[in-house]
Amino acid sequence: MSEKKKKFNITLGDIVPVIAFVVIFIFFAIASKGKLLNAYNMQLLIDQSIQIIILACGMVFVIAQGSIDLSVGVNLGLAAILSTNIAVATGQSWLLFPLAVIIGTLVGVLNGFLVSTLKVPSFMVSIAMLMGIRGLNSYLFTIFSTTQVPKELKWFNNPGVKFTVFIIILVVVFYLLEYSRIGRYSKAIGENEETARNVGIPIKKMKWIVFIISGFMAGVAAIFSLFSVGGTSNQMGAFSEMKTAMAIFFGGILVTGGYSAKFYKFILGSLSITLIVVGLALIGFSATEYSETIEGILLLAILLITILANKRKQKARDEEETLASKIPEKTE
Repeated sequence: MSEKKKKFNITLGDIVPVIAFVVIFIFFAIASKGKLLNAYNMQLLIDQSIQIIILACGMVFVIAQGSIDLSVGVNLGLAAILSTNIAVATGQSWLLFPLAVIIGTLVGVLNGFLVSTLKVPSFMVSIAMLMGIRGLNSYLFTIFSTTQVPKELKWFNNPGVKFTVFIIILVVVFYLLEYSRIGRYSKAIGENEETARNVGIPIKKMKWIVFIISGFMAGVAAIFSLFSVGGTSNQMGAFSEMKTAMAIFFGGILVTGGYSAKFYKFILGSLSITLIVVGLALIGFSATEYSETIEGILLLAILLITILANKRKQKARDEEETLASKIPEKTE
């Protein structure tokens, strides 16, 4: 009975992202005089959220362990530039798809090696990669300039194809995060790495895996971004890493990760971030500083509430464990 009660126990930290999204949605629906609710703007909201959601599908595993990957944006740009130009140069347009994923994954492998094997803090690794790959992307762009996606691949941008692939990605990530060992072990590492090591969780291997997943998803996001824009650009992936991290934290996932990392949270966080931008544009405030200011204030509020809720949850858990430890003594 007690196990079932724990399983379905909903805390304040769990419902805050839902409340935040609903409140923001209702506000802009009313403020825009219903414009937000028309089919075009709803599709625009989803289209603009896809890149952030796909990047978050990878980064969430890293954050679940209490780490960070700030290289996903530049990784996206690198994968897009190289894969497109190689596909065009060789005349084998189909190469764009596997190359984008392979390039993104290789960056993830390098990140995983530096963090798990050389023990370099993930923040330092991803900042170094962010700076290094950004410079490389700028150099590559001076060589290749803008390159259009091959016309014979335009079928991928068909809504039926694009959204089918997107849904498949979401289903796979949902399973991995919520029901697989990868998700469970990552959350356990985020809660307490030393405890996770003591119970036999392979810490080094898991750190490799989550950075590889993050790199892989950056490659996938590069494909979606390419077809959304129509080709490469020197701004491709710019600041996407910050938007992605913000979307995850906006969803109520703590920077320390752990069991606060849940699938629906980063989905709602990504939609909320995009909703603020789209909503402000609809009511006549399209300037970036407005959206960033509002996002920052709301992010602080949501994180504060989530942290307080988790502290209350931890306190209740500690009291329960203390009480349980005293029961055998009384029965004896």
